[in-house]
Amino acid sequence: MRVSIIHSICIKHDAISDAIRNEISWLLSAPGNEVRLFAFDCDHQDIPYTNVCGLSDVLFDPFFRLSDVVIFHFGVYYPLFDALFIVPNGAKSVVVFHNITPKEYLPPSDHEIIDKSFNQVSNIVFADHIVCVSFTNKASLASLGINVASASVLPLSLTAVEDPPQHKPSFHDRILRLLFVGRFVQSKGPVDLLVAASNVLQARFDINVQIDFVANLAFSDPELVSEIRSLSDALLAEYGQRLTIGIHGNAPESLKRSLFAAADIFVLPTRHEGFCVPILEAYQGGCCVVSYLNSNVVDISGGFARLVSTCDVHLLAQAISEVADLVQSDEWRMGGGYLEYRENVLAYCQRFDPQRARSRFLNYLDDVARGSRPSAL
Repeated sequence: MRVSIIHSICIKHDAISDAIRNEISWLLSAPGNEVRLFAFDCDHQDIPYTNVCGLSDVLFDPFFRLSDVVIFHFGVYYPLFDALFIVPNGAKSVVVFHNITPKEYLPPSDHEIIDKSFNQVSNIVFADHIVCVSFTNKASLASLGINVASASVLPLSLTAVEDPPQHKPSFHDRILRLLFVGRFVQSKGPVDLLVAASNVLQARFDINVQIDFVANLAFSDPELVSEIRSLSDALLAEYGQRLTIGIHGNAPESLKRSLFAAADIFVLPTRHEGFCVPILEAYQGGCCVVSYLNSNVVDISGGFARLVSTCDVHLLAQAISEVADLVQSDEWRMGGGYLEYRENVLAYCQRFDPQRARSRFLNYLDDVARGSRPSAL
């Protein structure tokens, strides 16, 4: 089977890019498959990739013209998505929908691209098959008037399902560690975390806090990055030795995993998620999770997270304080509370095992290539 994959980019520290890399790896691991990515930019030298400047470069490429299946990923407007109209005769087209962040959660400078995204997403009706990475995304497409009756849901996967750590550093040094992983953009709520943490420190003199931020700075809002640095400096001056803050831009995977393993609470005050792999990574690191109640956060958290009303920083601070009491309790540290939680979230993460995801994806594409109707979750 010859498969072309179309997207604007495939870069490090990007969720859609990670999904594309997984698909390419899974396809190449099965005998008889050929695959090639067509994009404007690609960071990864280990995947077959053709750099293109526009639609004509795709249209006249020999590999593309002889494709059996063409897969498009969509989460925001990009010109190459219009290649959906020039899929070769006899090839099947598949669109993987990752959802679109509503513009009310983004700065005004991004509003034009979001308007273009909502206009372009209507192209999906011309695809032979639709894949949504969550049921939330399937519902979002339906709300836009797109027929999703036969759309399949194929969840994203973890890189690997690993055992959470046996214990946390706070069990010994009593420092409450909070972790944020995501871009520094308004929709992810990093400022809300800092304000909430300040509220906790102001009310609780019995708590010392360490906050670590892992963020893709290349895809962050520069003004928000400056605001976070300024606010961090102000809070460090105010709370002295009771607070430490680390900002890790574009952290390598090894550092990110170690931060998850050390953190007590993963705090993601996000306004909108189409899937949200970091919540699964937090469980895999043995973290409790505090987030806002919206979009796919509800489903992906699996009932293990503390969710509060979106944008209510007072409730966010209250949740952090209450979970802090839990993770610093003797029952949690020595009475088996953490070990039970660890076992439960590890079992939950098994649902997103990459081998299971690989099997689902390859079976799905086999059905597409044969002209059969793929099974839908």
